[in-house]
Amino acid sequence: MREFYQDVAAELGVTDLQPLRAGGQKQVFAARYGTEDVVLKAVEVLPPNQALVLERAKREVSLLAKVSAAAGRRIVALRSGLAIVGDPRRPSAVGWLEELLDGQDLSDIPPKWSENDARLLVIGLGQALSHLHDHEVVHRDLSPGNVRRRTDGTWTLLDPGLARHLAELSVTGLYQPGTRGFRSPEQVTGGTPEPYSDIYGVGILAYYVLSGELPVDPSGDESAYFRRLIEQQPAPIQTHRPDLDDDFAGVIDRCLERQPTRRYLDAAELLDDLGGAP
Repeated sequence: MREFYQDVAAELGVTDLQPLRAGGQKQVFAARYGTEDVVLKAVEVLPPNQALVLERAKREVSLLAKVSAAAGRRIVALRSGLAIVGDPRRPSAVGWLEELLDGQDLSDIPPKWSENDARLLVIGLGQALSHLHDHEVVHRDLSPGNVRRRTDGTWTLLDPGLARHLAELSVTGLYQPGTRGFRSPEQVTGGTPEPYSDIYGVGILAYYVLSGELPVDPSGDESAYFRRLIEQQPAPIQTHRPDLDDDFAGVIDRCLERQPTRRYLDAAELLDDLGGAP
């Protein structure tokens, strides 16, 4: 029996599919597109949510096209438009192509980093997010699986599937998605993520790579985690890493301020405090 992703691959003209990961209705493959190695993302569209899944796919491709063009190597690049299999209004599957990156995801790199390596991560994330924030886009899922260090040391953001354009209505409803342990206080039921929510995500990643700990304990049921996220101020990073430079530790702690008004407002302000990194 022919699989849905095979139909998507045929629509896009890619061959030599090699599975990378699968989850729910989305499957991701390395593939060959002419002379280029690419990533194929294929999504099965099942009733009764066909219209919603189609809208989310359109949004992801549209956002990626908008933000990656000017971001250089800081945001994964789009390699195709959206392919639709079947009825354009009620398709059976959709998919698109992205560049295939070398290097490692942050999730594959053990923690307890040096201060310099952590600083380069924060600067790299700030540079990538500045392109999103300049386009009024919030990423909303700065988790280790969505951040990649290329072999030349460049940090690149992946998977804007949960991103939200601030000038457009979100199709995700009141519940704000994200990865457990890597959410901001605004990513709770009824919350509204803003650029400063991505800043909190940068703080989480920096805290984790330096200490091996998450700033807010995500264990237990979700309501307890959300309550801690809203009410608990994370311990200063120097609690775990007293060797850190005071100024850099202060940057991380400010990223993780529970109150949004005490954080950096966006990535540009964060970069300014790190010495105006371009």
